[in-house]
Amino acid sequence: MLPSHSSRNLKHRFLRSMGVTIRRGTAIAALAMCCPMANAVSFDCAKAATFGEKAICANSLLGKLDDALSENYKGMQAANIGDGARKDLRKTQKQWLAERNKCTTESCLVDAYRRRIDEICEYPVISGVHPVCTYASDIK
Repeated sequence: MLPSHSSRNLKHRFLRSMGVTIRRGTAIAALAMCCPMANAVSFDCAKAATFGEKAICANSLLGKLDDALSENYKGMQAANIGDGARKDLRKTQKQWLAERNKCTTESCLVDAYRRRIDEICEYPVISGVHPVCTYASDIK
């Protein structure tokens, strides 16, 4: 099933913002390239502004890493890690985002995501069950 007309226009604009030119004969292939956009769940790819955000939307591995980081972060925020650790988790996440946004290559982004994914999983839980965590090595 082909996407709706407005969905195609959105994907067309996104591809153009990434420097991809759409021609009649390549429209189907270009739309197929957009499918990895579904991976990045922590933000709206239609509003991607930075190099990092655009790369996450365009690269399926980065999309998977972003998904894992988002889920790990949400799980740890909901776990009983204590107020001090929760505050530290938020603080270090903001610092990490600032560092991530300095990346100018996909390789830098992959390395940053892999480090942060595992860092989040290492927060100790005071009581209850440690949330399910996806480790960076599990993501291919």
